[in-house]
Amino acid sequence: MSRLNIAPTKSNQLNLKRSLKMTSEGFALLEQKREILVMELMRLLDRVKVVQQELAQRRHKAYATLRKAASHNGYYHMRNIANGINYEHDVHSDTRVVAGIRIPTLSVKQGAFRSQYGFADTDSLVDQTMIDFLALLESAGKLAELETAVWLLARELKKTQRRVNALEHIFIPNYKDTLRYIGEVLEGKDLDSFFTMKMVKKRLAEAAEAAEAAEQAQLSDGDAPDTTP
Repeated sequence: MSRLNIAPTKSNQLNLKRSLKMTSEGFALLEQKREILVMELMRLLDRVKVVQQELAQRRHKAYATLRKAASHNGYYHMRNIANGINYEHDVHSDTRVVAGIRIPTLSVKQGAFRSQYGFADTDSLVDQTMIDFLALLESAGKLAELETAVWLLARELKKTQRRVNALEHIFIPNYKDTLRYIGEVLEGKDLDSFFTMKMVKKRLAEAAEAAEAAEQAQLSDGDAPDTTP
C-alpha cells in the first residue's frame, strides 16, 4: 500500500471519501459481473462438452455411411453425385447480451431435403450420407457458436478479474491508507489548535487577573489616609 500524494486537508478528505465510496460501489458491481461471467462460462463449457460429443458421433456416423455408400456405388460415381449437388443452407446469425458483452449466435437450418440426383445407379446409402453430413454441419455450427462465446466470455472475465484485483489490492487500500493519514494529521492539528486556544485563554485570564489586581492595588493606594506630618 502507498498513500496518495495529496495535501492532508479537509476538502481533500471529503473528496477522497467520495472517491472511495464510488470505487467501493464499482468494486461490488465488478464482483457481480465476475460471478455472472463465471456462471455463464461454466454453463457454456458444459454445453461445449455435449456438442463436442454430438459432433464426434455425427462425424463418425457420417463418414461410416460415406464409406458404405462409396463401397456400394464406387468413389468415382460418388464424386460425380457430390459435384452435381447444389444445396442451399440457411445460416442465421444474431447476438445476445451477457453481463454487457455481445455474444454472437449462429444457427444453421437445413432446407427441405430432396434428392437432387437420379436413383437409377444409386441406393439409399447416398441419401443417408447427405442426411448425415447435413446433421454434422448443424453440430459444427453449434460448436462454432459455443466456442466463440466461451472465448469472448473468458477474455472479458480475465479483464474483469484484473480490474477487481486492482481495486481490491491497490486503489481501495491506497484510498483507505491516505484517509487514515489525513485523519491523523487533521486530528493532530485539531489537538494543537485546542491546546493553543487553551493556552491563549489561560494567558488572557492571567493577564486579566493581573490587570484587575493592579487596578485594585491602585485603588487601595488612592483610598489610604495621608499620614504625612
